[in-house]
Amino acid sequence: MDASQSPASPAPSHPFVQKLRMHREFFHRTLECFREGDAGFRVTPESMTVAGQVLHAAAAIEYFLSGLFGTFEGWSTMSRRQRGFVDMSWAQSANTSPEARNDTPEVQEAGRSLEKAAALFDRSMDSASEMFGARTVEELTQVPLLPSPLFPPWFTAVQVFELMLDHTAHHRGALTQYARGLGLEPKIPYFDMAETLHEAMLQSGHVSKVGD
Repeated sequence: MDASQSPASPAPSHPFVQKLRMHREFFHRTLECFREGDAGFRVTPESMTVAGQVLHAAAAIEYFLSGLFGTFEGWSTMSRRQRGFVDMSWAQSANTSPEARNDTPEVQEAGRSLEKAAALFDRSMDSASEMFGARTVEELTQVPLLPSPLFPPWFTAVQVFELMLDHTAHHRGALTQYARGLGLEPKIPYFDMAETLHEAMLQSGHVSKVGD
C-alpha cells in the first residue's frame, strides 16, 4: 500500500493504534495545565518555546513516518522526505523556531499558539495511526528496514515506533519542567492527578491506593 493512501479510520483494535492513542492522551494531559499565553515561554533564551516543544515533537513523528513509509501528506517538511533514514539534514534546523525556518503561515501561527500547535500534534498522531494501522503486525515486526547508518540491521518498524514514542515522551517530560518554571502544576501523564499529589503519595507510601 502506497504511503499516500490510508484508510479513513484505522482499526481501533490494532495494537499500534491503541498505543498511539494512549500516548496522545498522555501528551494532552501534560498540556492541560498550560494557558494559551504560555506558548512563547522559554526556560532559557536558547531553548525552544512551549509551543516549539509541541511542534518539534509533532514534526519528529512525521520524520519517523516518512522514514518508514515514504512521502505522505503531512503538515511539516518532514513528511516530504523519501523512505529511509540516511538524510540527516533535518537536524540542522531541529531546534530552530518556525519563524526562523520560514515555515508556512499555518506553522508560524502554531509557533505562537499552543492550541494550534496541539492541533498539529494531533494531525501527526492521526497520520501515525493511519499508516501503522494500515499494516499488519507481521509487516511491522518482521520486515527489516532499508540499510541505515542510524539503526542496526535487525531493526524493524516496531523498534522505530518505540523510538518515536520515546522521543515524544522526552519532550512531554521537558514540558513538565516548563510548567513548573511557570509556577503551574502539571499532571502525571498516566492518570488524572497532579504530579505534586502523586509525589506526596509516593513519599507517604499511599500510592498503592490509587484506583481503589
